[in-house]
Amino acid sequence: MQVILENHQEYQSIAEILRLFFLEVGKLESGIISVTDPEYSDIIIYSVIEREVSTEQMRNQADQTEILVQSRIADSNLSIKAQVVPSAIRREIKRQMYYLLSELINIHYPWGSLTGVRPTQIAYRSFLENQQDRDRTIQDLVDNWYVAPEKAEIGLKTAITEAEILSDLESELPMLYLGVPFCTTRCSYCSFITQDAVNLGAELDIYVQALLQEIIEISDYFKRINKPFQAIYMGGGTPTALSDQGFAQVINAIKEQIPQTENCEITVEAGRPDSITSAKLAAIKTISGARICINPQTMHDQTLQIIGRKHSVNDVYQAYKLARVYNFSSINMDLILGLPGETGEDFLYSLEKILELAPESITIHTMALKRSAFLQQQHAAEYLKLRFPDRELSDVFNIAIKKLAKQNYQPYYLYRQKNVRGGLENIGFAKPGYACIYNIGMMSDRISVVGLGSGSSSKRVNGDRLERIFNPKDLANYVERLAEIIQRKLDFFA
Repeated sequence: MQVILENHQEYQSIAEILRLFFLEVGKLESGIISVTDPEYSDIIIYSVIEREVSTEQMRNQADQTEILVQSRIADSNLSIKAQVVPSAIRREIKRQMYYLLSELINIHYPWGSLTGVRPTQIAYRSFLENQQDRDRTIQDLVDNWYVAPEKAEIGLKTAITEAEILSDLESELPMLYLGVPFCTTRCSYCSFITQDAVNLGAELDIYVQALLQEIIEISDYFKRINKPFQAIYMGGGTPTALSDQGFAQVINAIKEQIPQTENCEITVEAGRPDSITSAKLAAIKTISGARICINPQTMHDQTLQIIGRKHSVNDVYQAYKLARVYNFSSINMDLILGLPGETGEDFLYSLEKILELAPESITIHTMALKRSAFLQQQHAAEYLKLRFPDRELSDVFNIAIKKLAKQNYQPYYLYRQKNVRGGLENIGFAKPGYACIYNIGMMSDRISVVGLGSGSSSKRVNGDRLERIFNPKDLANYVERLAEIIQRKLDFFA
């Protein structure tokens, strides 16, 4: 297959769609993208813009000049075209390429051409363009973006909730992420930079001291400019993989050093049940109103062993019970749909067990297929094929959404990842009043986020522009270059 680009070089936009259907996509050479697939070797697709448009024009939301974008498959009746403004060209190129390939190959993803991380942004834009008419918006998502009806409905519902919560946030005030990239063991599906805490020993204490130094110096700066944080999220990894002493030091720094708004939301990922101790819960409890996350991922002991988690289902129950003894009133629990060896019924069983515990919020993740995960390394030939649409997984997710709704859990944020099983999504559900505002603000790209710790990212919102910087992933590099890292961050937010 060849995809010929005329009057544009939008390789990434087209390659992103091609990878939904083909495992290997070539580079852009002389305006042509080649795809190696014997079944479609004779296919030629044209992606055409009527005239060249600069990157600056595409970034200019005020430019309302209409540009013709059209795509077609040579020697066939499959073609599509539309007039769009420059800022919508990339999105339109992807939409047209998805339409042609889905019709040609007869593969239809649940989110259609919405391949980005935040499909709710498109859903909400459509909602506004359709005079906030829900039925018309859902029809637009189905007809023009090729989204499955049930996904259009959940996407719009979530988008409206996100917008309502965002309207109550201060767009000028940042949020803070504290990264602790350690776990008791590494899960087989994980590609994050997490390291096994049990093998690091004294290095954990060195890391804690470096993180504390970054907290102090960055906090001092935001105090000086009078910009307190409106939400703080301590994640990982598993923060509770730290020693009780090291963990308490970080919690104390959150309380004593970091400038916070009066109603600042603070979330701590207690994470794995086997790393939760009375001492750590007592430390978190010194922060008034803190949210915690206890993440079983599944309620099947056999699956826990398969994915490399060294805790049991009983550990989940004990950790949850202990958290309630400490009077935590906002607990989130995570489950993963599509884990190795699990059926849809297995997942729904896990969900029922979590619903019996009645945490204030539940997040459902669909397993992402990471190239550097142990599972991929062990089963490379079949691994990435799991990203193709899966009717059973889709049906199970829809059943889960209905079960959650019956228990008054409503969707409040939604995002997607590349190469996720069945082309599905991740959704956070919460009882009224228990949505995590950090999750919403961070995913919105409308609020600046300061990231501290190894591997964390910071983003600065500057009008319609979004700028990012990253801390080193390598622990030794992070510790050795800490002074330089801090100064670079201060300059970035100046």
